[in-house]
Amino acid sequence: MYAELEQLYNMSTIRNNFNQERLFDELLTVSKQEPISVTIKKDTLFSKKLDLNEQICFLVEGITCSYFCNIPAKITAHSQFLNLELVLGTESIDIEAFTDCKLLIFNRLDIMEYLFSTQEGILFLFQYEKEKKNFLFDRVNMLHQKGYPRLLKIMEELAEECGVPVGNECVLPKSFTIKRLAALSSLSTHTVSLFHEKMIQEKVIKKTGGQIILLH
Repeated sequence: MYAELEQLYNMSTIRNNFNQERLFDELLTVSKQEPISVTIKKDTLFSKKLDLNEQICFLVEGITCSYFCNIPAKITAHSQFLNLELVLGTESIDIEAFTDCKLLIFNRLDIMEYLFSTQEGILFLFQYEKEKKNFLFDRVNMLHQKGYPRLLKIMEELAEECGVPVGNECVLPKSFTIKRLAALSSLSTHTVSLFHEKMIQEKVIKKTGGQIILLH
């Protein structure tokens, strides 16, 4: 079915017309019950506060980390759905709040009913699954790189997703500690510290008040 859809619609068309913003707006209109507003405190796993088998989270504000097979993989800092894998029936994920996070919680069955009742919903799932597979494929490839470029790529991705630009520099949030950078890049904390020293010498980064600042 997905192969036939890909022949009819290219990825750009799907992304422009059947995206998360449209799904969110439609769900606010058609859901049988209002989404529940929830705040998850920083350093908390969502599974400790929510039923991730029945509830689908939409991030309103904050920074999260999604765990695939208990491995930290995807950082999210923009408004979007976090665990639509539940609709696809794929492996369950857990999510950690790296900062205090404001969420809207939707019922899984409401989302499934809407998505599978329209062509737009099927196209959205097609796009979502493709993007997830591409992300995981890129992540596996990245983990085969040597440690230094791997860590640098992770930091550049974090800067793009949730960094604060200041002139030609970009400040990473304080929540990205040595320990978390090590987990995201599959390196030891000692190795990350050594690479940071090298990056400082090469004027790739600087550190101020415990925060990492990417230069240029």
